[in-house]
Amino acid sequence: MIIYIAILIILGIALLVLEILILPGLIAGIIGGLFLLAAISWTFRAYGTTAGIWTSAATVFIGVLAIYIGLKTKIWTRFSLKHNMKDSRVNLIDTDVVKEGDEAITISALRPMGTIMIGDLKMEAQSNSELVPGNTRVIVLRVLQNKVVVKAV
Repeated sequence: MIIYIAILIILGIALLVLEILILPGLIAGIIGGLFLLAAISWTFRAYGTTAGIWTSAATVFIGVLAIYIGLKTKIWTRFSLKHNMKDSRVNLIDTDVVKEGDEAITISALRPMGTIMIGDLKMEAQSNSELVPGNTRVIVLRVLQNKVVVKAV
């Protein structure tokens, strides 16, 4: 019976440490907490108050120690995202290539957003409050950073 209690405590602490350091969502933490509560209550019932208190204290100590070691060794960094998105950006439209008054053709329907083709460039466009079907000629009204505003010809 001691083996089952020890297994529940080890699994409970492991799940709590995983929840704190790696896994989001509370499910592993809740299951780990339930394992710990079951193991400690089982100890109280099977071995008495003194053994239950010692088991509770040892469980808290080992749990805090495991979290401290996990944070100190930075083992969680092996599972964390290492890519930085500071160099990423939305596709920017070159205002030297696309100008107000240019003609384009819609590739998809603009409801109000869609795709147009200006020369060889495919880009996102927004209609000027109207629905524009596909394969329709449009005129560029405004050029924004990442899209153009158009209206049907």
